Amino acid sequence: MIRLAVLGDTHIVNGGLPDNCLLRFITNEHFDLIIHTGDLSNEQVLNYLRRLGELIVVAGESDTIPLPDKELLELEGLRLLIIHGHQKEARLHLRRLAHYFNARLVLTGHTHKAMVQDLGELIVVNPGSFIGSNGEDGTMAIITLDSGLIRVRIQGCGWFNDY
Repeated sequence: MIRLAVLGDTHIVNGGLPDNCLLRFITNEHFDLIIHTGDLSNEQVLNYLRRLGELIVVAGESDTIPLPDKELLELEGLRLLIIHGHQKEARLHLRRLAHYFNARLVLTGHTHKAMVQDLGELIVVNPGSFIGSNGEDGTMAIITLDSGLIRVRIQGCGWFNDY
């Protein structure tokens, strides 16, 4: 069994992550891997997340530090595609892109809206904005992979939804 903390769209230009309930949650819980879906925006945030555990990060359109456009992982017998979502091929052809990489799970960002979409052969998860946007609280995703099963929780401050 593998537990993933998935966050994205922090958009912090200067300084580190704000001390909110989600950051305390990541700090106090055990996760095998932390994944940031892009728009991290500064190296201080990157270095802080690296101190919390093993980290995978992809580039968003606001990132100025060199990061990969996408990552492909094989975990618990499942292939995961991580892509921010601002790229034209991701916006227009996400299903085709996932099929090309034989991915069962796609982790994306860009919209700042938490979302879980089960398309049958493919599950798409957007953790939303970790620090919140447009007056909404921050969100993240907690994903558990266990022998081919995928469990997703969208976590906010004081609430969650399981999928």
